[in-house]
Amino acid sequence: MRPFLVLIFSSSICVQIHAQSLDTMELVNKQSILNGKAWFSFPASAKNVPRSVDIMSADHNANEETRIIMDLGDRRLVVFAKEIYTLGDKNLGEKLADKMNQFGYKTRQLMDKDSLVAIISTPTTFDTSQNAIPVNTLFVKTQDNTVFRIDAYINKPAMDKREGFQKLTERIFHSLLKGTRTNQRNARTETYPILHGKKSFVFALPEGYCVTLDEKYDFGVFKFHRYAAFGDTNWVSLTIYTGDYPSYFHNDYNLTDKDAETTKGKFISKKVKWLNYRLPNSTTLLREQKIPYDEIEKGIIVHIAMMGNSQAGIDELSRIVENVKLIKE
Repeated sequence: MRPFLVLIFSSSICVQIHAQSLDTMELVNKQSILNGKAWFSFPASAKNVPRSVDIMSADHNANEETRIIMDLGDRRLVVFAKEIYTLGDKNLGEKLADKMNQFGYKTRQLMDKDSLVAIISTPTTFDTSQNAIPVNTLFVKTQDNTVFRIDAYINKPAMDKREGFQKLTERIFHSLLKGTRTNQRNARTETYPILHGKKSFVFALPEGYCVTLDEKYDFGVFKFHRYAAFGDTNWVSLTIYTGDYPSYFHNDYNLTDKDAETTKGKFISKKVKWLNYRLPNSTTLLREQKIPYDEIEKGIIVHIAMMGNSQAGIDELSRIVENVKLIKE
């Protein structure tokens, strides 16, 4: 192609990109959010692009996050949805307004229909020193009363069209439709194969809990989540790793075995000496141990880590761990 034709062609593309009106851009691209928990409509060029991970890490769980990217020349819009394991009530809007106001956001209700409540928060100031600049945030209470969060960010080159991107994301948020996947929170048992093998864990979950599984080629991580009311400051976290190369959490806080208090417990057929810590300058408690478990597969190590900000929470997690069963299919 001749140079002047290349120049004309390139200029034509730029004109088309810049001529697009963010205010009137059609939302023709329906995308699943959080693996079918909800749906939003985006412009045609928007794509679902999961965050990248290194070869040693598990892929991000589709039940926990969704990332949608749209590029217009050098301008980029990223819409990132995240499961926050929170329950909503009729006062959710007021609670969110109080919370987000502390971070300089103005909050209002965007939608209340078809068992969905959507509350939008918009920042009043913008930190252009960041590579990702937030322009809108949406909290959605779904038909099962659980809440997820979805944030819209632009890059620095898009700041000259910031108001247009804010209006566009508000239109995207307003396209919200109810999904087909709901979150079970009743007391129940769930069975999960271990490393795609013939043996499985059976978990007895108390009311309010759910499990997600992250896997790679040679390891799996079961993550236990407890739903809490918005504003509840009590929290817990339980992970059960199965694989060859687990890492103690306490190492991340420069703690050693000598810093731990030990307590007795059990996991399936094994007696366990738990390592118990209170993290430095924190109210966070940690209880963990590595447990060799050849009965699952030769060389497999199970690493169990419980965290929370109360002893009652750690004890509740310990009961979940002690009730785990191992079955052969």
